[in-house]
Amino acid sequence: MKGNGPSAAVYESLKKKIEAGSLSPSENLREVELANQYKVSRNTIKKALLMLERDTLVTIEQNKGAKVRSYSLDEVLDFLELRSVLEGFIIRLACAVLRETDIENMKRILDTMRVLKERQELVSYSQHNQKFHQVIYDACPNKTATNLLMNLKNQMKKYNTKTILIPKRSDQSFGEHEAIFEAVKNGDPQGAESLMITHIMNVRKVFQENYQLLL
Repeated sequence: MKGNGPSAAVYESLKKKIEAGSLSPSENLREVELANQYKVSRNTIKKALLMLERDTLVTIEQNKGAKVRSYSLDEVLDFLELRSVLEGFIIRLACAVLRETDIENMKRILDTMRVLKERQELVSYSQHNQKFHQVIYDACPNKTATNLLMNLKNQMKKYNTKTILIPKRSDQSFGEHEAIFEAVKNGDPQGAESLMITHIMNVRKVFQENYQLLL
């Protein structure tokens, strides 16, 4: 949380709603309505909106007020292209330092992902997908790279889980994670990097082909 007090509480609440998609891109965030909703002053709302603007989750225009930040298709595709490079770099470094317990954890997560895919519990599948990647992020010794990646992912969080809902993407996704895991288990950093880049670029392709469905 960014500090304490009512502004920070409102900030956290709105941030979660934006990232979850409860507040849609370009949706107006009217100060009076928010002040009534949260039972705080308009000044408190102003401070919370400024914090969200600094996180690039909200845009504020003079005489027009605040809106949830929207992203064009090109912006999302640029993000995913950059993410592919960072994810590849991170897994290559992580391969050298992953412990046996980390690899066992990845295997357990992967087994759960298989079950969830078969049950078509795709939201839970996506959550475990994030856990799979988090093991790699936690192991990576270059924290500047992982912090940069997480900042980018947080900005696009409302899009990150949606591609898995596209028909047949879950099968493709699981196969990609299986291949990444095998490369990691076999101590193949170059192979893991290449497979991770392919995985993220496939997400990019799915998004490009289904943009209107994923808004």
